Amino acid sequence: MVFDPSDDDPFADDPFEDPFADDPLEDPFADGRTDTGSDGADDIEKTLGEIPRATLLAFIVVGVLVHAGLFAAALGLMLVGFRGQWLIGGGLAAGGFLALFGAIVQYRRFRRAQ
Repeated sequence: MVFDPSDDDPFADDPFEDPFADDPLEDPFADGRTDTGSDGADDIEKTLGEIPRATLLAFIVVGVLVHAGLFAAALGLMLVGFRGQWLIGGGLAAGGFLALFGAIVQYRRFRRAQ
């Protein structure tokens, strides 16, 4: 008996059936329209116009401080732990923790002002 790989093929029954007809990456909530008539820039501009300037500025400052602080603290601790570079790693870690502390202070200052 000779092994025939087509015996195990689940699509061999109907050679014209498309096995990829149902795209798993297709949006199940799509309503079939492809063009909404707006590129979204108007919506973003309208939304940013409704946000108070102080709130937007505080959000951006806290976001930048948190991201920079986490990056610097993690990189500094890894430099100290894996490479033994206490000067550079310690400085980065200390600067990262200061940035995180500054984010906390900025957030609390904004909340108190509201």
